[in-house]
Amino acid sequence: MNINAEKNYYKVLGVEKKAKAKSIKKRYRELAKKYHPDANQGSRKAEEIFKKISEAYEVLGNAKKRKAYDHLRANGAGTPRPQSRSQRRNYNDDFDFGRQYQRRGPRQEPGGEPSGSAGFQEEEAIDPSWPTRGFDLQFMVDVPFTLAALGGILPYTYEKYVLCPDCQGSGLNADEDPCEPCKGTQRIVQEVTLNVDIPSGVVNQYTLRIANEGGCGRNGGPPGDLMVKVCITPHPRFKKLKKDIYAEIPISAELAEKGGSLEVETLDSVQPIQVEDGTLTGEEYRIPGLGSTEPWGKKRGDFVIKFLITDS
Repeated sequence: MNINAEKNYYKVLGVEKKAKAKSIKKRYRELAKKYHPDANQGSRKAEEIFKKISEAYEVLGNAKKRKAYDHLRANGAGTPRPQSRSQRRNYNDDFDFGRQYQRRGPRQEPGGEPSGSAGFQEEEAIDPSWPTRGFDLQFMVDVPFTLAALGGILPYTYEKYVLCPDCQGSGLNADEDPCEPCKGTQRIVQEVTLNVDIPSGVVNQYTLRIANEGGCGRNGGPPGDLMVKVCITPHPRFKKLKKDIYAEIPISAELAEKGGSLEVETLDSVQPIQVEDGTLTGEEYRIPGLGSTEPWGKKRGDFVIKFLITDS
């Protein structure tokens, strides 16, 4: 997405300019939960707010984009420019990140859904029998460093709309009255667990689209999709550079001087290596084929050891 320095993303999220990344992430999650379309009866206003905070976090939640944004703001790029009447009418057209949350079908009739917000204006009524596509959902998912490097399955639990099991999605009970559990809305919010296939070598902040795993539709409408934004958890000892994994390994002064065998923990194994005599701090030892997998591939990089000589 293009960075729009005319918008005050800090104000949108309600955080200070000096706020740390952890605080920004926490604030975004609070607002996203509050204004998510699935929690606000299909309110247009909630949907627009959700798109705005998503756009703001797309910039402020990324260190590189945030730095560029702050630089533009500091150099006057954030000074509002007069807008024409046509520009003001299309003010929301540049929400690139937020567009993926828009529903691709007839809008739902307001009212009656779980976790509704009375503070938003209701949408105009539509034919309640129309098939309606479910919402796309996006969540930030913490992925362990090793799993991201090698790929694998990650069980992930989240909440979404599912067809009401009591009325089988009809909205009516046996007496043709509104179903009590779903209040006649055909759906209820339920916690589900999905095994997410994390691609090998996936990069941080990459968004995976999983078809048909979003909120269910109504009146036979198709479900939405699930977007999983990968947030790779840092490893306490390993660092990744392209396909190679780097690890700083402490060794004793005696082992460095005389040389000898040493067992080293890699991403998925323990490997014996031979430390050469006269090894110096900062010297590298490379184990081919034990690094990270290339993105969506099978070929692995190298595991690179950097020796750190200690006094003990």
